Amino acid sequence: MRLIQNEFQKLFLKKSSWSMQIILVVLIFLMTMLMFTISRTDGVEEKLQPQGITSYYNADGQPISEDDYWNAQNENKATGYTEKVLSPKDSVAALKVSKEAAPKEDQENIQKQIDYYQVYADEGKIPMSSVSSMTGAEFFASLGTMNMIASILVAVIASMIVASEFSGGTIKLLLARPYSRSQILASKLAVVILYAVITSIVLFISAFLFSFILPSGAYLMPVSPDSGALNALQSALLLLGSNFIMMVVYASIAFLFSAVVRSQALAVGVSLGVLFSGSILSALLPIAIEKYDWLKWLIFNLLNLNSAVTGNPIAGDLAIWQIISGLAVYVLIFLGISFYFFRKRDVALS
Repeated sequence: MRLIQNEFQKLFLKKSSWSMQIILVVLIFLMTMLMFTISRTDGVEEKLQPQGITSYYNADGQPISEDDYWNAQNENKATGYTEKVLSPKDSVAALKVSKEAAPKEDQENIQKQIDYYQVYADEGKIPMSSVSSMTGAEFFASLGTMNMIASILVAVIASMIVASEFSGGTIKLLLARPYSRSQILASKLAVVILYAVITSIVLFISAFLFSFILPSGAYLMPVSPDSGALNALQSALLLLGSNFIMMVVYASIAFLFSAVVRSQALAVGVSLGVLFSGSILSALLPIAIEKYDWLKWLIFNLLNLNSAVTGNPIAGDLAIWQIISGLAVYVLIFLGISFYFFRKRDVALS
């Protein structure tokens, strides 16, 4: 415990560790102001619009498909055609009919929409949303859209925490203390995880407080048809939990390079390079997964956990528990390699 306490004190004696928290808060505030600016037209706050399933009707008042409506619009034959945003109750009824005729792979998504509108129908309320920007509830539910930035900050700390001992020449003094190498590395890992907890708390509180700058929305009502009946608070907590898992994953990757590479700058650079290249590869994987199903277990596909939690299935149709289980295996592998190399590493040249 004393070793962990000492490592934590060493970490926060560095300006970079706590200044990153300030940077995170500033970035969330700037994102809020950007959304606030977008939500205002000619200096007047944009009015929230009712949200619901849109029905389309021809000149005789008969319901038609959306495709027929827009084809008529494109051919200038839509005189008398109308569209109407249905009430939550009517939206539920329309979606239930749509679900019966929909293919099996689309039924889960339609059910989420049914769950979303059903809550509003039960409460006698109408969901409201901004056309061009986010409401405060939506901003909070997405954690200010800064969850990826928070993960990167944790990865930077994980990259620095071991490599800095070698680049600064303090590793020999550290190893001279009455602790094993495994204990030393485990204490640094514990501090990184604690830093991830602090970063998550800062992210959550900042997104919540700054969200009140935006048009409010409904914090305790479902926030999006994509996430079903989850309200803004539930969505934020769910995303916070999944993002904490992602922080641990990114930290384990960074920790590996931090334990292997002597240069602090190189450890940070390589770790961030892996993270950004991973986001590019994960966008290309769906094409390959269609042909080779086993590729869905590659870590670059599993890194889309946050996307899956927010209602967007990842390639391979993996359930959330499968994604988390796969990531846990990768974390154990990365940490196992880190501990192996750190125990075997020669510090004579450090």
